[in-house]
Amino acid sequence: MATMQAISIEIAQPLLQRHFQASQWHIARLTVGQQKACFVAHRGEQHVFIKLDVPIAALHRLGEIGVAPRVLASGEFGGATYVIQEFIAGSYPDWQWLANNLPMLAGFIRSYHTDQPLTALLSRKATDNYTDHIALDISTLQQQFRSLGSIELHTHEVEAAFGRLKSWSKRLEPAILVPIYPDPNTKNILLCADSLVMVDWGDMELSDPMRDAGLILWWYVLRHRWEEFFREYGLELDEDLIERIFWWAARTSFAIALWHCEHGYDG
Repeated sequence: MATMQAISIEIAQPLLQRHFQASQWHIARLTVGQQKACFVAHRGEQHVFIKLDVPIAALHRLGEIGVAPRVLASGEFGGATYVIQEFIAGSYPDWQWLANNLPMLAGFIRSYHTDQPLTALLSRKATDNYTDHIALDISTLQQQFRSLGSIELHTHEVEAAFGRLKSWSKRLEPAILVPIYPDPNTKNILLCADSLVMVDWGDMELSDPMRDAGLILWWYVLRHRWEEFFREYGLELDEDLIERIFWWAARTSFAIALWHCEHGYDG
């Protein structure tokens, strides 16, 4: 891990020199809430984010619509893509803030769910068929599950629960696939003055809008407040929508359990 970090920092230094014509940057890796390699660099009063192995065009668009840090520079280096983004300092909103600002939260999520240029960029490498998308997701989970030797997960109860999850997926009411945020938790959300920004978009894709909006509600907002969110978002909170929220909550809980086993955490 230390060696990989040193290699990545060695990459970051010449990138900063190339775009800012300045040396002697202090660079540190961010570890909280980051899926891709991400660094913060500063030189005097200037601070920037550097991210490696990321979708450049999509990150540019996210910055343009104000839901992610603005991209200052981008390109390829040593065969890997990178972006340098403006540094944003903010606080992590807690569940109380989210619950008290549901209209703002709904408008923020809707802004990238409905962005057509971003949708077009992501659709180049994805299906727009809901049933195929869910089937592929289930197949990926199943491959992960079968590849693990964890005794804690391979029990009759977990096997039966996964079977119910797969069966339940066939009953979901299809939805239009939209750009979704891959890891919707408050450690990836920054509250800056009176606006929200999300970081760590590297694994974004087209999916069910409840894959991120529904999970944020499931984890942070009491059930009786959901209607307020969807009234601002522009959807009716009916039984089909609730079922999709529940399914994505169950599916993501299982995916998190698989991730912990893959990374050696105690089951």
